[in-house]
Amino acid sequence: MASHCDVMLVVGTSAVVQPAASMPIIARQSGAVVIEINPEPTPLTGVISNYLIRGKAGDVMNRIVSALEATR
Repeated sequence: MASHCDVMLVVGTSAVVQPAASMPIIARQSGAVVIEINPEPTPLTGVISNYLIRGKAGDVMNRIVSALEATR
């Protein structure tokens, strides 16, 4: 699935536990945009992630869902 997505959200992870940590790498190598949501940078930041949204996962995701719901 990672190799077929257009966008991957990487939310609240240290990005070091395998095999899950390889999923954003596979996505990026396959042309996906990788958006990282974390309070602190990870090994993905600036290397694999196209964007880093700094903040707590729950807070950021709630804001994203609210913004998406407002566009309906």
